[in-house]
Amino acid sequence: MKASGQRMRRMSLLSATTVTAAAMILAGSTAQAARSHPDNGPAQSHADLSRSGLGYPPPQGIYKPFTDCPLLRARMQESLGGSATGCVAGVVTTGSITIGNITTPIKHPVIAQFGIWDPPNATPSQFTGGILPPPGGLAAQLVTSPEFVPGGLLKALGCPGTKAPVEHICSKAARLGGKYLKVYALAESIGPITNFALTSWTQPVKFQLINPLLGKFCSIGSIDDPVVTNPSITTGKLVIEPDPHPKNHPDTDVLKIKNASATDTTFTAPGVTGCGPGGSANIAVDEAIDTSVGLPSASGVNSLTLDGTFFLAACFAPKNMANILLSAFKASARSGAAGRQQASHPITFASLRGRYGFR
Repeated sequence: MKASGQRMRRMSLLSATTVTAAAMILAGSTAQAARSHPDNGPAQSHADLSRSGLGYPPPQGIYKPFTDCPLLRARMQESLGGSATGCVAGVVTTGSITIGNITTPIKHPVIAQFGIWDPPNATPSQFTGGILPPPGGLAAQLVTSPEFVPGGLLKALGCPGTKAPVEHICSKAARLGGKYLKVYALAESIGPITNFALTSWTQPVKFQLINPLLGKFCSIGSIDDPVVTNPSITTGKLVIEPDPHPKNHPDTDVLKIKNASATDTTFTAPGVTGCGPGGSANIAVDEAIDTSVGLPSASGVNSLTLDGTFFLAACFAPKNMANILLSAFKASARSGAAGRQQASHPITFASLRGRYGFR
């Protein structure tokens, strides 16, 4: 792509902090997180999101992934001209996460969406803003599904147990069978994405362990002691897709990273908490899971791999960037107004780091 000097300068703003999503990867929210970020708003279901005033119908064409961008949020509207303003989306389709000595495959799609903005008092050509979740709040920012943990409950507890509460759960699970033998892990965001830099980011999460005999509060990680992941995208095919209406939206396009893989082997994991029937019996159950799984686990023991496609819709106009993107989204959604798709332009990671200043 032959970029203008103005576009190159504005693209470089993304470099100062630097992706996606994925934790594109990890989903959910907590009341505390919502309170600490009042602009997040209350959590809503996906059914509610369709009625929550996104300000645009589901876009099509190159903008199809961006169904939950907070373009009408005040901070997006106030984003500094000449700085990074846009929408991020990602779909993780496969991957795995290893915590301690158990590896859990990712077999269900993980969806991530949020907006990026820069405050009016920011230094030009230096992205110092942050992440804004969709109108539904942090719960809509990253959405995951429970994933089956290999080995199930008997392996997680190291059955048969040596302590009464553990042996009771082991015996009951073996007797009842079915769902009582299975354990699922659900990744949940417990804080905002930080250190955003297009191809890397920081995401604090916890992993809820789901089984009827483990109670409702069994998890690896917590608000006070999260699992802090730092995924980085190092592989993938990068293309720039221009807006199909270049006369109407000359300063907008979509960066697409296909066949991308985001990995992290640096994070640590604490021991489990809140597992079992409740009260003092939980201590024995927590200890049994920690011993069997190998928790707490140090950096280098754990790993995360997220495979999918990541997208960034960005506007590089000198002002009204959010409104211009909104116009582009609406135009793509109108019947018969999709426009003629412009030729995409392949680029490389090296060009991102060199031409646009990405680390």
